[in-house]
Amino acid sequence: MTLAVPLEHEDLPRSSVAVIDAPRRATAWWPLALTGVGALAVAVGLAIVDALPVGVVADDSFYVILARALASGEGYRYLNVPGHPAGTHFPPGYPALLALLSFVVPAFPASVVAFKALNAVFLAIASVCVARLLRVRVGLGAGWSIAVGAVTAVSVPLLILGNLVLSELCFLAIALALLLALERLVDEPAPLSRVLALGAAIAACALVRTHGVVLVPAAAIALGARRRWRDAALLAVAAVVCLLPWQLWTARHGGTLPSPLLGMYDSYATWWIGGVRTLGVSMIPATVMKTTSETSTMLAVLFSPMRGSAAHAVTLVALATLTVAACAAAWRRAPVTLLFLAGYLAIVVLWPFQTARFVWTIWPLLLALVAIGGWTALGRPAWRAPLRLALGAAFVWVAVGYAAYEMRGIRGRWWSSIPRANTPRIAMAVRSVAANTSTSEVVATDYEGAVYLYTGRQALPIITLTPAQYLRDYSPRENAMEGLLPLLDAYPVRTVVAGAGKAFDAAQFLAAQSPTRLSLRERIDGGGIFTVQPR
Repeated sequence: MTLAVPLEHEDLPRSSVAVIDAPRRATAWWPLALTGVGALAVAVGLAIVDALPVGVVADDSFYVILARALASGEGYRYLNVPGHPAGTHFPPGYPALLALLSFVVPAFPASVVAFKALNAVFLAIASVCVARLLRVRVGLGAGWSIAVGAVTAVSVPLLILGNLVLSELCFLAIALALLLALERLVDEPAPLSRVLALGAAIAACALVRTHGVVLVPAAAIALGARRRWRDAALLAVAAVVCLLPWQLWTARHGGTLPSPLLGMYDSYATWWIGGVRTLGVSMIPATVMKTTSETSTMLAVLFSPMRGSAAHAVTLVALATLTVAACAAAWRRAPVTLLFLAGYLAIVVLWPFQTARFVWTIWPLLLALVAIGGWTALGRPAWRAPLRLALGAAFVWVAVGYAAYEMRGIRGRWWSSIPRANTPRIAMAVRSVAANTSTSEVVATDYEGAVYLYTGRQALPIITLTPAQYLRDYSPRENAMEGLLPLLDAYPVRTVVAGAGKAFDAAQFLAAQSPTRLSLRERIDGGGIFTVQPR
């Protein structure tokens, strides 16, 4: 119902005019504030972009390689591997986006700056969407919601991801926008076309990062709880149908690579199932214990205002308290968001891989839980005073801790810490390969994706990636016998360029065997260049 106000309020008493205008004044700044949050995110996202090379975390180079393959008409294939096997590990959404962008930006390597700058747009979308999600769906105050959006725009974990050519921020932007739409779908009946469109959009999100598939059961459960079975079924069917071509592609082309390449080049499901077959079902509880420990430690460090085990324990208790309160406050108004978050984190703890990147990918939602928990301490007068006091103290504790972390990160420019640390190693590998191999050679080396992109040589890894390696450190013998040696047997590698650490130790192990497969040709900074001996 709309209240009609006479022109200039001439027929109303002054007190009535004030009552009518107060809500307008209170919310008139909201669109401007959202615009400001988006502008802040774009400005910060562009300010941190650097020209350091791609390949510093392996995945970023593979995204660029797959994008190059698509743009050049080669298909969705790994150009760095002999035979150009089909890409079945990374969903094609983000590489396809980079491929499109590559047609309008300078050629590689200058295109890397444009790829990184694109993340500023995704950061802005995520910042605005999380503010709108909190305000429109959860009912947080406008000031609280804008504050979370602004913190998202300058959040160091997201800036670290944003300064790399990774799919995380693209996924985050799509997922948050979808959560807004799905929460509305749960509340309001929608035409068939909209339900199907949202199912297709979920599939698009999952084709950027596979975790997006969690949106299907999250929305379906929320719809089912309201007895909207038809909409739940149509949403799921639309998502499955749109994902079916990718699943058929991975089923047809998966499992054809040598075992050392499965971890980084084959499908996620095949890799995880292979780990269970090798290690037994004990892999699952062992993984959960380690991922839970890693995640808890990371959260304690990022949110604690003081160091030490006691302070970290208090931080974890405070975060748990705020999370429980936030879920209680938001469950009725944002069930899809909470179900998505629960399903996403369940995958994280079951996946035998370092958890930081996975957790940072949904970082604004974790910040939102903290904010909702703090808001309940101030905005829920019906809650008992001792509970509100405890929530208020927990919020202040973690807010001070996170503010301190942000200040340290901004002063230390942590968003470029990974490229700064790994660029010298990439440069050494690229120089060594370029100087010691011909353009037609296949090499085994550290940072194989970067070596291919910057030298044109087809390149393979030295160290394999298996679930067992996550759960315990492999010995040089295991790295050599399970990683490097099978690759030397499977591909015509003539030169191995190994940097310091596990790669060099594995190469050294093979060089010390009789009959030898490798001979040291030259020492380089911390590592060595090896010649492969014929069998």
